[in-house]
Amino acid sequence: MQELLLPLLTGACGAAIIKVLDNVIMWKLSRKDAGDAKFKALQEGQRVILLDRIQYLCRCYIHDDKVDFDDRRRLHKMHDAYHALGGNGDLDTLMAAVDELPVK
Repeated sequence: MQELLLPLLTGACGAAIIKVLDNVIMWKLSRKDAGDAKFKALQEGQRVILLDRIQYLCRCYIHDDKVDFDDRRRLHKMHDAYHALGGNGDLDTLMAAVDELPVK
């Protein structure tokens, strides 16, 4: 009887440990997925903020019919960051118009 009891208890303990480890791994993966979703939402929010800011600044410079050299340089840095975050070419036309403005 004891010869059967030891393998049975060992197997049951092993299965319980594996189940606990499985639960811990699944919990960590679900937390990672939630973190990834938050990170993606932050990226999307930053992209939209950059889109709005770049559009606004381009329109201001075009309205003033001039742009400062440093302002244009910063605008290009924002535009590059916008593209790095997955932005499309929506701003390319406005950026080209700003590039044609006289530098004050």
